[in-house]
Amino acid sequence: GWFMTSLANRQQLLSGSKKLTEKFHLSIGVKSLKESKEFYRDVIGADITYEGDYINIDFYGTQITLKDNPEINVDLPDLHFGVNLPLDKFKKLENNISMNHSKWIHTPIHIVDKGTEMERQKMYLNCPSGYLIEIKGYKKLS
Repeated sequence: GWFMTSLANRQQLLSGSKKLTEKFHLSIGVKSLKESKEFYRDVIGADITYEGDYINIDFYGTQITLKDNPEINVDLPDLHFGVNLPLDKFKKLENNISMNHSKWIHTPIHIVDKGTEMERQKMYLNCPSGYLIEIKGYKKLS
């Protein structure tokens, strides 16, 4: 009845999706909602799931909330977040970034742990607000 409809509507507002799922959530302040939305959608390939006073994105299964904070100062060199991808998906994303969005590249692609089970290619990007985003492509992602 009313309660379930109200709960469903509230969950839609919280998640930005009609499908209620359990997922990790991260909320970050950004200098510009418009520029951040374009970066996460067009450069990284995230889906926009809600847009209003804040923006929710689906970042490879993680809900990230972007909150407008023009005064944010991101100066934490060890703080980063990212995504682990199969190597073929990584190469497609990396190619798109290198060809169309290279201004966001912080550290170009390089190989780590070559010849081991953990071998991966990775790169770092800086988003418009200065957050460091690591993208990794594993040869053997299970």
